[in-house]
Amino acid sequence: MDAQKTRIILIVALSFIIFTLFSNWQQQQPKSASNETSLSTETSAHFESEVPQINANRFNTSQQSNLNSTSMINSAIKNPIEIETDVLRLKINPEGGDIIYAELKEYLKDESDSNKGVDLLAHSPTRNYIAQSYLIADQSSSTGPDNYNGQRALYQSDSLSYSLNDKEELEVNLEWTSENNIKFIKRFKFKKSQYLVDVEYWIENHSGQVWQGNAFYQLRREVDKKSLKKGFLTMQTFQGGAYYTPDKPFNKMSFDKMKSNPLNDQIRGGWVAMLEHYFIATWVPSSDSLHQYYSKFSEPNIYKIGAVSAVQVPTEGQGVSKSQIYIGPEKADLLKEISPGLNLTVDYGILWPISQCLFWLLKAIQDVVKNWGLAIILVTVCIKLVFYKLSAASYRSMGHMRRIQPKLQALKERFGDDRQGFSQAMMELYKKEKINPLGGCLPILLQIPVFIALYYVLLESVELRQAPFMFWITDLSSKDPYYALPLLMGATMFLQQKLSPAPPDPMQAKMMMFMPVIFTFLFMSFPAGLVLYWTVNNLLSILQQWYITRGLEKEGLKRA
Repeated sequence: MDAQKTRIILIVALSFIIFTLFSNWQQQQPKSASNETSLSTETSAHFESEVPQINANRFNTSQQSNLNSTSMINSAIKNPIEIETDVLRLKINPEGGDIIYAELKEYLKDESDSNKGVDLLAHSPTRNYIAQSYLIADQSSSTGPDNYNGQRALYQSDSLSYSLNDKEELEVNLEWTSENNIKFIKRFKFKKSQYLVDVEYWIENHSGQVWQGNAFYQLRREVDKKSLKKGFLTMQTFQGGAYYTPDKPFNKMSFDKMKSNPLNDQIRGGWVAMLEHYFIATWVPSSDSLHQYYSKFSEPNIYKIGAVSAVQVPTEGQGVSKSQIYIGPEKADLLKEISPGLNLTVDYGILWPISQCLFWLLKAIQDVVKNWGLAIILVTVCIKLVFYKLSAASYRSMGHMRRIQPKLQALKERFGDDRQGFSQAMMELYKKEKINPLGGCLPILLQIPVFIALYYVLLESVELRQAPFMFWITDLSSKDPYYALPLLMGATMFLQQKLSPAPPDPMQAKMMMFMPVIFTFLFMSFPAGLVLYWTVNNLLSILQQWYITRGLEKEGLKRA
């Protein structure tokens, strides 16, 4: 095969990969409240989740609940219970005890406002995403806090405002007592510097009979239908649901799948989550109990994923249903400590083993240099050192190709339109000069997986969100506002191209001339961190190529 044609095919393929990644990144940019598509304003009924049909006798499949709007107490919505820790700011609806608002204080929604964190959970015209938990009694049992007539308990608390302040722990109790003397306590436990919250139901049964029912924990999100439409290119950063199974610790579930093929599986331990770029909300039920995991879709565009557990309390006894909810950043080191497989929600794609290694190296360097941009540069140097010999072989092959360019041109003029004769003569020339026509391509092919893996690291790592580098680059996860890095990258690519042998075919030569321009435009909307990596990689490649080419030229002069 003509080495130049091979290289052109490779470059075109790489261009498609870059374009695919570009399309993916464009589709997954986080939206601020100012530019989100407005969702339908909910009635109070939308707070109340329909109980999904559970196909397991253990969990009383006959249970159904409308939880309709007639039960909603508007005054309770207007007076939510507010809770603040050093990392979270929450609002809980006293009716039902759902978490209707969660702000991540350490992650700014906008760099221009240092007092406003990301609203991960919210109930507003632009974002309707809440975390729900509730108890439903069996028909044979006494009334629970959430019953079949659509009623939900109006919990009482000692205060409407709680703050962790300088304490290590904060406990918030919501209480409700039924008419037949069953006391329900919904308890939230917060710890300093933690996004993980304990959510427990304590039941004191003084009704004179056994109380049994189910505890439900679910995430409920309204999704603009336009956001579900997939682009032409399918390589996308995932948004949707996720859950754990023993045989596969990380299972992704798109919103479309929640609608067409809902989850219905019994699992011991585990977790369910809603994923989006950089952040996650996840319910983690008791690890030693059996749970029924489910997903559900309801019109017009409500998606739910959750878990249900059986609860039984003897008369004059006490029972408890324990769970945890994590509302925070997708940090693998934090998630790994919570539940098996939860760290995999930092979705690095099919090349996740390579990505995890690269992130470990990136984080280790950043811990020393205290600058993510500088860490990216040093990781690029490390990667270049690892592939130094492969790259050197590639550049030597290119140097030899440049050396025999006059001979190839002479062969082309000699054979004219006789392509078969030209190809045979060219292969004989390669054999005589001891040149591998694929020597310049294979090393590049081996480096492409590393580039893609690093791409996902730079795209998915919340640590790089709003991380400054220097000068005007204040966010390595966003594009360069002045496009200086993409232009520099294009210039380095052009210079690197000049050091490589030109294709003998004029058409191929013209295509090569346009490649730096095409890549420059593609990289203009890429995260600055990725463009920084590519630019530094180009500069190191230029130095290495220049050094090797100069050595080959000296060898040629000695031979002469």
